[in-house]
Amino acid sequence: MTFEKAMRFATAFAGRPEGSSRLIRLEDELAYPVLCAAALLGRFKKLRGFEKQRLLAGLVKAGVRNEEDLRAWIGNIYSRVHKNKWDSSRKRADEFLSAGIRVMAPEASCGGAVGRPLPPADLPECPGILFAKGCPSAPPPLLAVFNSRKPRLVSPLSSWLEGLRSSLGALEHGKIALAGSTGTLTYDLASVFAHRFGFLQLLVAPFPLTETEPHFHRLFGEKAADIPVISCALCGAPCPAKLPLKCRDRLLAWLSDLHLVLEIRSGGNLLAVLEELQTRSPRPRLVMKPEGTGSGNGGNRILLRKFPKHTVGFNPPGQHQPARSKSFAPANFSPSSGLHVTRINEVALRDYLFHYTRACGGPWPGQTYRQYLLELLEPDGLPGRSAFDTLLRIAAEGLLRAHCRMVRGRTAVVCWSSLHPKELSLIRKWRPGLARWTVEPYGVALRRDLLRSLGAKPAIYGSAQSYSKLPESERFRFQLSGRGSSAGWRHEREWRSAGDLALGDIRPGQGFYFVRSAGEAERFYDRVEPGLPVLAINGHNF
Repeated sequence: MTFEKAMRFATAFAGRPEGSSRLIRLEDELAYPVLCAAALLGRFKKLRGFEKQRLLAGLVKAGVRNEEDLRAWIGNIYSRVHKNKWDSSRKRADEFLSAGIRVMAPEASCGGAVGRPLPPADLPECPGILFAKGCPSAPPPLLAVFNSRKPRLVSPLSSWLEGLRSSLGALEHGKIALAGSTGTLTYDLASVFAHRFGFLQLLVAPFPLTETEPHFHRLFGEKAADIPVISCALCGAPCPAKLPLKCRDRLLAWLSDLHLVLEIRSGGNLLAVLEELQTRSPRPRLVMKPEGTGSGNGGNRILLRKFPKHTVGFNPPGQHQPARSKSFAPANFSPSSGLHVTRINEVALRDYLFHYTRACGGPWPGQTYRQYLLELLEPDGLPGRSAFDTLLRIAAEGLLRAHCRMVRGRTAVVCWSSLHPKELSLIRKWRPGLARWTVEPYGVALRRDLLRSLGAKPAIYGSAQSYSKLPESERFRFQLSGRGSSAGWRHEREWRSAGDLALGDIRPGQGFYFVRSAGEAERFYDRVEPGLPVLAINGHNF
């Protein structure tokens, strides 16, 4: 079944009528004591998030409506509260109301008057109170997208990414809204899609509501404050690590009327959340049928098999033929064979310094996170992020961008090594946590004397105390060196040059690009106008 047919089928069985909501807003008479108490409890750093939730839910159930009742309620928890804390909490509550922050609660599944909610049967007791800003009272049916966490390095032809693109592109504007969040690439992609194309959306924040704007600014820019957001925390310390993320998924699944499942790992927290909710309160689900076998999408099979009544499987997008990667070259570019060097022995490597490229798991240098997400959403619009692709981008821009990562001080640098590609085995290691090699056989080589004239110098290795003794102009060269492999970097034989380095004025005799094989050198010429020779490192194992 295609996604469009599955969507029509699932929408027909959505459990919430259009124009209704799973949340109700507490009347101001109840909301103000909750905001005041939340501000006060937020000052107690040892009080964990779920403990605050239990107390606030108890406040609502107790029917606290005025200052006298609130003081009595707080007095049962803390025998003595300083007047300054009390006055500060009341002031913050006024500020919250002025800022448009409202108190919401899950609608009772049975009984309970409006403004005096009871916990619904299909949502666990925590959270019993939610805080919202700009939350729509009657949105269209809400669709949430679920996908297990993925590696940072994204393939443009990943099945889940193609499934996400095609599914979002098939949504009908005005007839569906998106329930989303942040904290994973998939959540961020769906949120940026909704914002870019004007879909109504409701975001679930895995952090306090008063701290949402900085987190969402990188997704929505200056309009971050306009996006409706809901959170189980208002201010103060959140729950212990990882628990807010699990609660985010659970709350998002409960709030939404339709679930779109891309790839769910078997045995993970997200699968447990989706199974639990579907057992307690079924939702129509569109589940992408898994291709092949593996733990990465084993959860899809479980959901399709375990909940057939409310689950619709749809076929993933057709597999593309290996496409020609995005070209950086002008349309009329015809590479000159005179620039092509294929034998490593044709170059006196000891005369050069080498800048090695790495795979880029995220935005390119100089690219914003939002631009990266929009690029991912474009069909066939994302160039690869391998070390080879990184080198292509450098050649296309004609620029080596300096950075400050792992460099003490504020001076951005370009790093070089005197180790040539045939010596990579001395420093090349696999980093499991980053899922990449420390060094790969791709990069730029420039003559050592040229780089010296441009200000490049060998790195200075030393202790933390020696850094302060260096002149300000030489501190960009400093690299901490200590005992053990984790702190000793001398084996990299590093050089550094301060600031960006433009390659446009470098003549062919002064430098070259290098790649692993002659085939890659040909691909290099097909996709970019390099301006420098391309050296293929044939016959060496890396």
